[in-house]
Amino acid sequence: MENEDDKLSAEYSCSLHSKNRETAGDEFDAKVEQIYKDLKDSSIERKEDISYKPNGELTQIDIWGPENAQKVFIMIHGGYWMFGNRKKCLPVVGVAQSLGYTVVSIGYDYANKNHTLRQTIQEAIDGVRFALDRFENAKKVVIGGHSVGAHLAFQAVTRIQDLRISGAFLSAGIYKLHELVNTKYGRDLALTPEEADLCSCDYDLLKTVKFPILIANCKLESPKLFQQNVEFSQLVKNAQYKEYAGEDHFSILTELTNENSVVHNDFYKFLHSI
Repeated sequence: MENEDDKLSAEYSCSLHSKNRETAGDEFDAKVEQIYKDLKDSSIERKEDISYKPNGELTQIDIWGPENAQKVFIMIHGGYWMFGNRKKCLPVVGVAQSLGYTVVSIGYDYANKNHTLRQTIQEAIDGVRFALDRFENAKKVVIGGHSVGAHLAFQAVTRIQDLRISGAFLSAGIYKLHELVNTKYGRDLALTPEEADLCSCDYDLLKTVKFPILIANCKLESPKLFQQNVEFSQLVKNAQYKEYAGEDHFSILTELTNENSVVHNDFYKFLHSI
């Protein structure tokens, strides 16, 4: 019999509520791996595997585009802080490049019982700071993330004081972590109630920012993540909120490469407005 913890875990499972629950993860991996391959085969300038914390395993960045760019888009990958990598958040590159942005994708070490979530958050912030320092001549910087990458992007834009930060793109994110303690995700993270409280996002920190924020949500989403994104949009009135009826947690990212999709067009308009 399913216990309450298992039911709660299911409510946080993105794949269980996706278009194709049995194959969603594999389909997503195949699509983002093809996007990465196509980018490597293109003429775009790139530098990969640049360490910002040499003693870390995944604490590296990749750069897609020229380093003398005036505009930079920093993207942080998802994966429940425990999997995924910076090669899998690149559907943003095509749109960003078309508007003159160089894209920097950020990696970080996974959280677990030996590496706290607070450490993972700090690493992601350090990676963003490293990118900001490397692009010292950039005039505008937008910071974005998908899934828990949106959580990490939130932490970065609220903790880093840099006047060049000009926007935040938060896609299918998770922001409040208290309930996760009693799920399989929380157990794998060794998440305590105290850690969950310290690592949750404080919406008040975004209520007074001057730069534009885009919150992207999808209907075919885990109930808990969908609810959190709606709540976020209601509490941060200065944010734009977009909801996509036909997209799930995975396609809301991969559809950024589809020039005919609403997801693509909304992202393009958002970046163009900055």
